[in-house]
Amino acid sequence: MRFLRFPLSVLAIAFLSATPAGAAGLLIPEDKKLPPLAMVNHKVTVVIDDQVALTTVEQTFRNHTDRNLEATYLFPVPKGASVDRFTMWVNGKELGGELLDAKHAHKVYTDVVRRTQDPGLLEYLGNSLMKLSVFPIPPKGDQKIKLAYKFVAPKDGSVVEYVYPLKTDGKATRTLEEFSVSLNIKSRHAVQNVYSPTHAINTVRKSDKEVHVTFERNQALLDKDFQLFYGHGDKDIGLSPLVYKPIQTEDGYFMFLISPQVEAEKKRVARDLVLVLDTSSSMSDIKMQQAKKAVKFCLSQLQPEDQFGVVRFSTTVTKFRHELVAANKDYLALATKWIDGLKTSGGTAIWPALDDALAMRSSDPSRPFTVVFFTDGQPTVDETNADKIVKNVLAKNTGNTRIFTFGVGDDVNAAMLDQLADSTRAVSTYVREAEDIEVKVSGLYAKISNPVLTDVQLTTSENVQLHEIYPPKLPDLFQGTQLVVIGRYTGQGPSVVRLTGLVGKERQQLVYEFNFPEKTESDVGKDFVEPLWARRKVGYILDQIRVNGEKKELVDEVVSIAKRYGIATPYTSHLVVPDSAMPVVSPVPVKGGVANESASLAAPLAASGGFAPGLATGSSGKPGRVEDFAKEQAKGEKSDGKALAANRGLETERQVKDALKSLNANADPAQRARLADEIKKLAVQKKTWDDSKSALKGRERGAYQSGQLGIDLSCAANNLRNQQRVSLTANRQVQGRNCLEIGGVWIDDGFQPDTKVVTVKAHSDAYFRILEKQPQMKDVFRLGNHLVWVTPSGTALVVDLSEGQEKIEDNEIDALFVRKS
Repeated sequence: MRFLRFPLSVLAIAFLSATPAGAAGLLIPEDKKLPPLAMVNHKVTVVIDDQVALTTVEQTFRNHTDRNLEATYLFPVPKGASVDRFTMWVNGKELGGELLDAKHAHKVYTDVVRRTQDPGLLEYLGNSLMKLSVFPIPPKGDQKIKLAYKFVAPKDGSVVEYVYPLKTDGKATRTLEEFSVSLNIKSRHAVQNVYSPTHAINTVRKSDKEVHVTFERNQALLDKDFQLFYGHGDKDIGLSPLVYKPIQTEDGYFMFLISPQVEAEKKRVARDLVLVLDTSSSMSDIKMQQAKKAVKFCLSQLQPEDQFGVVRFSTTVTKFRHELVAANKDYLALATKWIDGLKTSGGTAIWPALDDALAMRSSDPSRPFTVVFFTDGQPTVDETNADKIVKNVLAKNTGNTRIFTFGVGDDVNAAMLDQLADSTRAVSTYVREAEDIEVKVSGLYAKISNPVLTDVQLTTSENVQLHEIYPPKLPDLFQGTQLVVIGRYTGQGPSVVRLTGLVGKERQQLVYEFNFPEKTESDVGKDFVEPLWARRKVGYILDQIRVNGEKKELVDEVVSIAKRYGIATPYTSHLVVPDSAMPVVSPVPVKGGVANESASLAAPLAASGGFAPGLATGSSGKPGRVEDFAKEQAKGEKSDGKALAANRGLETERQVKDALKSLNANADPAQRARLADEIKKLAVQKKTWDDSKSALKGRERGAYQSGQLGIDLSCAANNLRNQQRVSLTANRQVQGRNCLEIGGVWIDDGFQPDTKVVTVKAHSDAYFRILEKQPQMKDVFRLGNHLVWVTPSGTALVVDLSEGQEKIEDNEIDALFVRKS
C-alpha cells in the first residue's frame, strides 16, 4: 500500500468532549509575556470507597527560561464536587491555597482566557477554583506540585460516575513525558460494568467488590476529561443503564452495560466445537503453520466433558473423525498429529466444508455448538456463489450454532464471512499479511471459551419500548466480558427490564427495575450515548449497502446522520480526522522568545489560541480575515452546504503537505515515528472510504465485497457498529447549528456568501459581553478563535482573533438572538 494518497484530511481538530468539567491544572507565570509552563508528566491516583473518591494528583512543569519564575497554579475543582479536603505540597512543603467559589472564580477564568487566548477554558465557567502562588521556580528546572482532594462521586440509580478534570490549555495539549490514571474501586456491594466512554482503560477484577482500573500513555494528549462509570448490583449478571434524553418530545437514548460477576457460582456447560481449516494451495507455508498452531490452541482449551471435530478442505473435504469425539487425551493427541500432517493443495470448497461441519451437530440442544472457520480464499469448488452459500448455511443452521469466521490474507469474500458470523450471533475476524493467525485466534477464543448466557434478549414493561437497538442480534455473554447495547426508547417512568437467555437448555430470566426519565439535564454527563448510537446505526446501514448494494433511501439516511454527528463514511470521507494532534503548522513563536516544548505537536485547533492554517495568505503568512475565508469556502452552485464539504478536502490537501514537511523537520525519532504512524492510519481510513464510494457507485459487488477493499470496508463498518468511545470529529453541532471545520476555521453549514455578518474580536469586551448576555454561547466560542456561526436572527456571528468589534451594545446582541420569522 502506498504510504500516502492525496487529498487526505489530516488536520488536527477539536476533541469531542464527554462532559464539562475543570482543567487538569495550569501553572501560569506572573510575567505576562510568558505562556503557561509546559507539563512534563501527570500522575493521577484515585481510591473510591463506597463512592467517596480520594484523588491524588502529581504534576511536573518545566521552566524553559534562564531565570527564576514566580507563577500561579490554578486547578478547577470538578463540577458538582463537594470538596471535603483540598491540600497542596510544593517542594515537599504543604501550602495553603485559596479556594474560590464559582462567583469569585469567574473573573479569574475570564482573565486566563484573555491572556492565554484559549476559548477551551470557557467550559470551566461555573466551577470553583483552587489558586496557589508558587515561587521560586528554578531556571531550566522542573516544578513538581502534588495535591489531594476528596469528594463523593455522584450516583444515578445503581450507576456511579467519576470524572477527573483533564483538559489543559491549548498551549500544553501533550505531556512531554508520561501521563497515567490509576483507580482502585471498592464497595460493600458488587462492582459491575466498569466503563469509560473517553479512554481505553485496562480493568483487573480483584474480586466482585474490588476493581483496579488503569490508563497510561507517553506524551499523552490531554484533550478530554477522564470519565468513568461503574454499576452496583447483587445479581449474577449485572445490567447498568446509562440514559440520555435531551429533548422531551423526542425519543431518548440508552446504553446497557451487561456483564457477569466474577465470583458467581456458574456450572460450566459442556460444549461441542468443530474447527474447519482451509488447506487449499493458496495458503502459504507460514500462514499454514500459524493456522495449525491456532487450531491446536483451540483444542488445548477443551475440557474432558467437551466434544470436538476437525475438518480440512481444499478441492474436497476430509474429517478427522466422521462424528464428534470426546475431548480426552487420546483423541486430542491423535487430532494434533493429524493436523501436523496436513498439506496444502487444490481449490476452495467452502460450502461442502460448512455443510459437513454443520452435519456434525449432536441432537442434544443443551450443548452449545460452535464452528470456527478458517479460509484464505473465495469459493472455487462446488457452489461458488457467495449469496447462495450464505442462504444454504442459514437454511441448515438451527438452534444455537455459532460460526466464528477467520479470513486469512486479502483474497477472501468479506461480505460472505461477515454474514455467516452475524447471522449466527458470532463475529468475523481478519488476519492481514503482517499479523499472526495464532495471536488473533487465541485472543478471541479466550473471550468465547466460557459462555454464561446464550440467545440473549431484552424486553421492558409496557410503559417503555426499546427500539433501534444495536447490535440488532445480541451476541452471547461470556465470562470475563462485557456486552454494550445501545438503542432508543419511547415512554417514561419506572420500568422493568428483563434479560433472558439460555443456560444450557434452560431459559433463565433476570429482572431489573430502572427509571426512564422524561428528560435529562443538558449537563448530565451521558451525552456520549447519542453519538455512539448514531455511529452504530451508520455502521449497520453501511453493512446493508455492502450486502445488498446502494439504495437511495439508505444512502440518504447515512449522509443525514453522518453530517449531523460528524461520522466518516464513503459518502462523507472528508470528515476523516486524526486520533491525535498532528504537526500541521510550524510552532508560532511566543513573546519573550520562550517556546513551549509541546507546541511542536500542534494543539487541537478548537482549544488553541494560535494560528489557523487556512487563513494564511501571501508569502508573509499573515492571517487573512475569517469572514473572507468563510465566504470563499461557501461559494458553490447551490445553497446546499456541499461547497464547504468539497472545499474541506481541497484545503486539507495543502495541510497534509505541511504536515509532512513538519514531520520531516522533526528531529526526535520517537515523535517522528509516532506522527508517521498517525499519517499512515489516516491514509488507510481515507483510502478505504474513497475507494468504497467509487466501488459502490460502480455497482460491481465483487469490487467492494471481496479482496483488500472488501476487508477494509468490513473492518471500517465493524468499527462503527461496535464503537464504545467518543471520537474526534470535523463536524460539530452547537446550539442547534451544524458547523464544519476547514483549515482551522469552524463554519456554519448554513452560511452563504451573501449572509449578513457581525464580526467581533476574540476575547474582546464585545466577546465577553455576548457571553455574559447569552451564557449558552460558551459552547459556540469553545470551537475556537476563528469561527462563523449563524445566529437565530439569520445574521452570522464571526469571531476573528485578528480583527472585529471590540465593543458591542446590548441591543445589538439582543437583535442577534431574536429568531427570524
